[in-house]
Amino acid sequence: MKIDSVRALYFTGAGTTKTVAQAFCKAIEAPFKLVDATPRSCELDAARPGELLVCAVPSYGGRVPAPFLERLASMGRASEPVPAVMLVTYGNRAVDDTFIELADALDAQGIVPVGGAAVVAHHSLMTNVAEGRPDAQDLAAVEQLAQRVRAALEAAPCVEDARLAQVPGAWPYRAYDGVPFHPVCQADRCVQCGACAALCPVGAIDPEHPEDTDEERCISCMRCVAACHRGAREIGGGLKLAVARKAFALKCAKRCESYLL
Repeated sequence: MKIDSVRALYFTGAGTTKTVAQAFCKAIEAPFKLVDATPRSCELDAARPGELLVCAVPSYGGRVPAPFLERLASMGRASEPVPAVMLVTYGNRAVDDTFIELADALDAQGIVPVGGAAVVAHHSLMTNVAEGRPDAQDLAAVEQLAQRVRAALEAAPCVEDARLAQVPGAWPYRAYDGVPFHPVCQADRCVQCGACAALCPVGAIDPEHPEDTDEERCISCMRCVAACHRGAREIGGGLKLAVARKAFALKCAKRCESYLL
């Protein structure tokens, strides 16, 4: 089957997941478009025949970020089966049920998973873990996936013939209730530009009062921290966060590798 274009939907906090999506698109050698599906205002068109959809997400506690699943569900079902690649970034621990949850969401939209990769990336919350990742070795795995997917699609008479034989994960999905640490604002640095509110995926920041964060909505994705050019936002938690980072780093001390499905 022939693919005439690639559309990569990425959900990212600090930007590493976008880097992975872009590396895949460049390696597959087809016209591509990168779409930031992180902001709450993002609207996505239904997948169309002839395109390869790339879904790039971080693993949050072994699950797909809930806002990304909402974006997929709002796309509308594809008129005919469309192939998709799943790129999951993770902070040197594990992806748990992220792949199977994402594959289920794609199938519900008439989109067929044909390939995937788990890619180690700098942890956006536990920032002392997986520093410098994805590195050249990680991105080489992404490029290998692009070549593999391209060959599989060219050899397949139809999309279903290229479907992944197995997707890792289990039902019911792993329980995940978020983390107890959330971004806070240093009011003396905030100029109320609204960048953090505009890019927040869940509407946890009031544009009129960006110094406040609704912790009930916040998913601690760190997008607002990365978006603030004044350095007015940072993750809160103090000593508890420092202790959590140290414990997580010890748990994830052994280097994990990126791998293909």
